[in-house]
Amino acid sequence: MSDQPSSMPPTPIHPASAAMACPTCRAAWRGVATCPRCGTDLTALMRVAVRAWELRQATRAALCAGDRPTEALALARAACQLHTTPSGQRLFALALLVNGQMAEAAAVIAQVLQAQRG
Repeated sequence: MSDQPSSMPPTPIHPASAAMACPTCRAAWRGVATCPRCGTDLTALMRVAVRAWELRQATRAALCAGDRPTEALALARAACQLHTTPSGQRLFALALLVNGQMAEAAAVIAQVLQAQRG
């Protein structure tokens, strides 16, 4: 494992995306299918959140298997691109570490810590 950057471009991490919002009125999403403020159908938003969760679960399984680090990294990266959460970012950083990408993992952890400070 090396400390060389990955062949893939860095994943843009947007801490604000952890708080999903209605695309119409920007009301905070409360896990319901219809926005209580404007009535927009949010099922597509729910599908994105579920898919990101599934990708994070698959990342955990790939990491636990111990022999699929590249797959784990691809899954974690895809989950963060769909829906960034603090735990998802930490999982992404772990997948980066397992793949020997120390500098990128450190940058992700720095973003998580900065977002926590606020």
